Amino acid sequence: MKRLIPPALALLLAAPAHAADTSLDGLKSRITGTWTSLACELRPTPDQANPEGKPVPTYLTRDFTYDAEGGFSATITVYADAACAVPMVAYDFAGEIIWHDANPAADGAWSQDYVLNKQLELTPLAPPMVEQLNSLPPGACGSEAYALGQAQDILGQPCVLLRFVEGSDVVIDHDFLYVREDTPNMLFMGGKHVDGTGFYYPENRPTVGLQQPLIRVE
Repeated sequence: MKRLIPPALALLLAAPAHAADTSLDGLKSRITGTWTSLACELRPTPDQANPEGKPVPTYLTRDFTYDAEGGFSATITVYADAACAVPMVAYDFAGEIIWHDANPAADGAWSQDYVLNKQLELTPLAPPMVEQLNSLPPGACGSEAYALGQAQDILGQPCVLLRFVEGSDVVIDHDFLYVREDTPNMLFMGGKHVDGTGFYYPENRPTVGLQQPLIRVE
């Protein structure tokens, strides 16, 4: 006996599948808001004491806010331990996003640059970090002595803890962003190099891999 399909179900089955929004405008809309790390994150970092040696582990959390006008602000907090329980230093920065082409890492990912041209502050959060910063040669990272819990503005100034593109006084990070339309509460940035190489030039950006996602706060 032939089974009849209810008219409403027949229409649903006949309807074409919803095409995912992979446009840049769609991504811009989805990233607007505030995001935070899902958990403590591990980063490989070049060993400043032995640049030719193996990278050392760095533990951090990220907090990012994107506005509808193309600006962003963020805080990256670095910790002394793998549980992210002992904060050492915080970087607060803000600027503008410059968008580029679709990124091959994922369908709907778009390449972009973080241009840190509005805010860049460094705050030591533990006595050993204060001692380390104040032991640097004068002008190596900011122009003033550091104090525990007090932010120092280093925008436009050299800092050995950060990398600047040669000939520029602005930090630029080449990355990409990805938020799936069907999982709008998870934001992905591009994966990191296992040797700790940064993204100070576009050619340094890996074309595959995603970082641990940030989750939407609001």
